[in-house]
Amino acid sequence: MSLGKILGVRAVSVVVTVLLCIGAEVLLKQLIRDDYYLRLFFLAGVYVTLSVSLNLINGITGQFSIGHAAFYMVGAYAAGLSSNALFAKQPLDMPAYLVVSTVIGAAAAAVAGLIVGLPSLRLKGDYLAVVTLGFGEILRITMQNQEQWGGSYGYNLDNKYRSIALVFMLAILCIAVCRNLLKSVHGLPFLAVREDEVAAQAMGINLTKTKVVAFVVGAAFAGAAGALFAHETQFINPDLFKMDVSFLILTMVVLGGTGSITGSTIAAVCLFMIPEMGRIAKFQVSQAMLVSLLVVGIGAMVYAVRYVQNRVHLEKGPQAMAFAGAVFVPLTLATVVGKILERFTILGDKVYESADIRLMILAVVLLVVMLIRPTGLLGHHEFSWDGVRRLFKGRASHQEAA
Repeated sequence: MSLGKILGVRAVSVVVTVLLCIGAEVLLKQLIRDDYYLRLFFLAGVYVTLSVSLNLINGITGQFSIGHAAFYMVGAYAAGLSSNALFAKQPLDMPAYLVVSTVIGAAAAAVAGLIVGLPSLRLKGDYLAVVTLGFGEILRITMQNQEQWGGSYGYNLDNKYRSIALVFMLAILCIAVCRNLLKSVHGLPFLAVREDEVAAQAMGINLTKTKVVAFVVGAAFAGAAGALFAHETQFINPDLFKMDVSFLILTMVVLGGTGSITGSTIAAVCLFMIPEMGRIAKFQVSQAMLVSLLVVGIGAMVYAVRYVQNRVHLEKGPQAMAFAGAVFVPLTLATVVGKILERFTILGDKVYESADIRLMILAVVLLVVMLIRPTGLLGHHEFSWDGVRRLFKGRASHQEAA
């Protein structure tokens, strides 16, 4: 394919993506009138960007950074400060200026990534994790003591603007950049560094340069997400970017599968949505049923699934049925045991609201996935249209043979 044709295809792809994102925002606003649900879609896009950008550092390049919330915060503050200082002095409307502000946030975070990356990326493993964690906490405490920027009370933005289309575009851009790195020769140094640093250096790859590039690109996307977040909330505070935010983003990467962009995307949406669904669902669970599901159901289900994985070797269809049985039967058994315990009030009659146990549900999901699938949901696998075509082609061939 010629260069002109490649550029033409890329240009058409960009235009179609922009139109789809704008169309998605218009459709969501027409279908969903509740501001809370629209905010969930917005934050889901933010977390996808944060998760995939951290995966570029941790999963694709093989570093161990756990201070990603610091770059998120740098982008939010840079965008907030520049918005209050510059917005009234320039001719752009807010949607256009939001793009400019996002670029400012991304640039500030990239500089922060470069500052922390150059001296510390000669380290690796646990040592790099400690340095990035320390950098994040130092930065957060520094912001808490900047009284001109609100200090620990926080900083108010003059302009509030939520653009679901723009946050979707940012997430897609982040995914596209990381995927193209994996699929092109430009990404081979990143993968080589991840697999074996000594061998990569022996082949002439500049380790520090490769790590710093990954760090700067990942930080820039986190900063851009922070800029959009700041304008959506109209208020930023150092406590919004504490250590637990970094751990949540890292958990998304690990749960999805380090090195899998598709896995990070799915895990980001699921981990963000599970607690919110617990808040929305409004159901009650008795103490007896809760204990039974946790002890009997989860324990038996994990054992049954691992048994099927290791000892049952069948065709795809029967294997899927075996996995479904390994999940359904233990949970049914746990429900029956729970009802018996409720009937005789052995564990008392205390009842929990769904909002009270939503974080427990999240922890159980993480526990189960890690026990059943230690490499994450997708491991190093990626979604591709070729894979979908092969799947349907395989089924068609199987039906013809039958």
